[in-house]
This record gives sequence, C-alpha cells and structure tokens, in this order.
Amino acid sequence: MFSIIESTLKKPLKQLSDGPSKSLGAPPPELRKVLLKRVLDMGLPSMASFLLLSLYDAVNIFWLAKIGAEPVAAVTVFGAYSWVLTFPNNIIGSGSVAMISRRFGQGGGEPTAEAIRATFLLKFFIGTAIGLISVVILPFALKLYGTEPEVAKLAHHYGILNSLCFGFTMVSFSVYTAFRGIGRPQIGMWISVVGVALNMILDPLLIFGIRPFPRLEIVGASIANSISFATVTLLGVWFLSRPTSPVTVKWSLHKLPRYEIKQILRIGFPSGFSALSFALMNSAIVTLFAHFGTLVVALFGMAQRVLRFGHMVNVGLGLGTGALVGQYLGAREKENAWHTSLISIQLSLLWGACFVSLIWLFSAPLVKMFFQEPEALEQGVWYLRLLVLSLPFRAALEMMSNSYNGAGKNLTPMLFGFLMDWILVVSSMLILGHVLNFGPYGMLTGFALGYLIGSGLFYLIFRRGHWLVDEQL
Repeated sequence: MFSIIESTLKKPLKQLSDGPSKSLGAPPPELRKVLLKRVLDMGLPSMASFLLLSLYDAVNIFWLAKIGAEPVAAVTVFGAYSWVLTFPNNIIGSGSVAMISRRFGQGGGEPTAEAIRATFLLKFFIGTAIGLISVVILPFALKLYGTEPEVAKLAHHYGILNSLCFGFTMVSFSVYTAFRGIGRPQIGMWISVVGVALNMILDPLLIFGIRPFPRLEIVGASIANSISFATVTLLGVWFLSRPTSPVTVKWSLHKLPRYEIKQILRIGFPSGFSALSFALMNSAIVTLFAHFGTLVVALFGMAQRVLRFGHMVNVGLGLGTGALVGQYLGAREKENAWHTSLISIQLSLLWGACFVSLIWLFSAPLVKMFFQEPEALEQGVWYLRLLVLSLPFRAALEMMSNSYNGAGKNLTPMLFGFLMDWILVVSSMLILGHVLNFGPYGMLTGFALGYLIGSGLFYLIFRRGHWLVDEQL
C-alpha cells in the first residue's frame, strides 16, 4: 500500500522561479531516511500529545453516557458552538507556528522567545474576553441549534465554566506549539500526559459524586476540563521560563512584543477564517443531525469523539511537519521542506487506511463502551463506519495545510477551505441526507465524499510548490 501512495506522490514538482535549481521529486534514499527520522522525531510526540488531548472529550462522553443521551448531546452541541466562538485561536495558532519555528530555524534566542511570549499573551487575553462574551450570549446561541430544551439546558450548564476558562484553553494548545517550534515536542507530550491524567481522575469523582466530592454530573465534567487546561498552561509557562529551556522566555507585560503580535496576526488571519468556516460548517452539520432527534445527535457526537483519536494523530503529525517546514525554510533549505511534506502525506495516508480498517473491525465493541440500547448500538456502528471513511482524505489535507502554515502562507488553504466546506461537504450531506431522503447515513456518506473530492483537488494546487517561495518574516 505504501508503495502505491509513494509512486502517486513522486511526480516531479514544477520548478520554482526563485527556488532550487532543479525540479523537486523524491529525495535520495539517504536523505529520505534522515528526513523520515526527523518527521517521526517531531511527529510522534506531537501525535501522542494530541491523542491525549482527544481524551478530554472522550472521557467526558464516556462517563456522561452512563447518565443518558442528553448530556452527550449537550457536550456535542457546546463543542460545535465553542469552535465557532474561539476561531481567533486558529488565527493566533497558525501564525505562531510559522513565527516560532522560523525564528528558531534562524538561530533561536530572544526573537524566538518573543514570538512565544506574543503568542501566549494574545491567546490568554483574547480567549478571556471571548469567554466573558460567551457567558452572556450562550443561552441565546444554543437555541439556534434546534435541540430539545433539556439538551440546551445541559449545554448551558456545561458551557459556563468552560467559557470562562477559554483563555487557559487557548493557551494550552500553544504550549504544544511552542515546544514543537523549538524542537522539544517531548516536553509538550509529558505536559499533556499530566493534563489528561488529571482530567481522567477528576471526571468520575465530580460527575458521580464519589466521596468526598459532590455529585455535579455535567457541571463536574466542565470543572475537570477547566482545571486540566489551566494546569497544562501553567506548566508550559513554568518550563519555558527555566534557564534549562532551549529558549528561555521572560514573562512580562512590560514592552509588549508588538512586531511579533502584528506578524502572528497577519500570517494567521487567513487560517483563522478557514477555521471559522470549518466551525460554522460543523455547527450546520449538528443542526442537520438535530432534525433527526436527540439520539442521532448523541450518536454523531460519540462517533466524532472516537474518530478524533485517528484525526489527532494526523493533527500531531501535521503540526510537527509544519514546524519542520518552518525551520527548513528559515534555514533556506527548500528541498528539505518539500521532501518533509511529501513524506508526511505518505505517512498520513497509510495511517488513515489502517485506522479505517480498525474502526470497521471493532465498531461494535466501541459503541458498546458508550451505549447499551439495541437501537443505539445498531445505528452507532454504521455512524462510526461511514464517518471514518473521510479520515484518509482529511489526513492528506492536514499535511498539506500545515506545510502552508509552516511556510507562513495561509491564504490558499483559506480560500480552498471555504469552497470545500460549503460547496463540497455540506452540500453533499444536504443532498444525500435530506433531499434524497437517505437520512443520517446519507449525510455521513456525503461527508466522506466531500473530503475525497476536496483532497484530490487541493493536491493539484499543493504540488505546484508556490508555498515554497521564500518570504522573510
């Protein structure tokens, strides 16, 4: 399978006007081994970090499903809402990947530290402001999803503290970005282990009221989440301030890093709107599923959380790839940047194919972990099997988009993201699910079909290599 993928992606890249003197095809075997090792050295800890991160929601869903379908549906609805509201997280996050990794590739030191400081300050203050706004608008916004009153009420209870902690939540993602950018993804991985372990311990204690803790149900899940994200943030700030850190950050509000803030926002602006489009698309999808009832929303939420484990591997690999691309371009090594992206696409497609096979084989026991009702079991198996078909294509898109991100060129992925989200994915789901009356199964098939077409089209753009054209940050 790997050889088929490799042969497809080995077609020579068009020569760039200001790029290398030779066209870029596959790397020599020796160089390939070196780059593959670097991709895995950066990617594996990042994968582990994001796999652990995906446990936050999965653990919540696991324990809340013991109470009933309504809390699971509530977490699903709030998740869709929070994606929309926190789209600035992606603006700052994507801009910071390019700034931190390229500054480190250029030599590290104080410029890299200032890029990290700018990222953390931006995320904390903007996230906190968004959280305060969220508390006010949350009851009204939840009505737009068309869920049953009990689900909306539970989503409101779950969302209040989560909203107030948006600042810590947003910074926690940049803890991983910072350590990847300075070539120490293992530290970010171990910090994520602490955060997830804390969440896994607190969740059952607070949800069910195991002595001496009170029984708080869905509110307990939000408290566990918030404490865990705050812990990750504080540990990251502490590690980065130590003299033993590869880049020592001096945390201060004095003399704000205005240039770094401006550059992060400039680079990340297109990516942020791409994330907003995706978040709005996800909200539209949840609304479409809500048309079929609370159980359907709960099953879709369960399937999303299970498949997030597969997707988070790609997110981790992609972010590791973006950091490497930024470092190589910062060192003016364009060939290595291209070859790194190529290897990452191959690895992601291989992983995607393996994960699809695993889900199809073990879908029944996975659903039984969350639901015991015969109707839920039967439907949940096919929700998992159909939704997972999109994973290999989303994986390839993740690698290509992160290569653009590491290069600091996010406009092309943004424009294509609008096209794919609404013209390809949502339209396919709407036509197959509602117009042709295939219901939830048709919508899930349309989801995979949209990503299949979209990934193929975007690869034709990606392989032109215009993202490798140098631009100093």
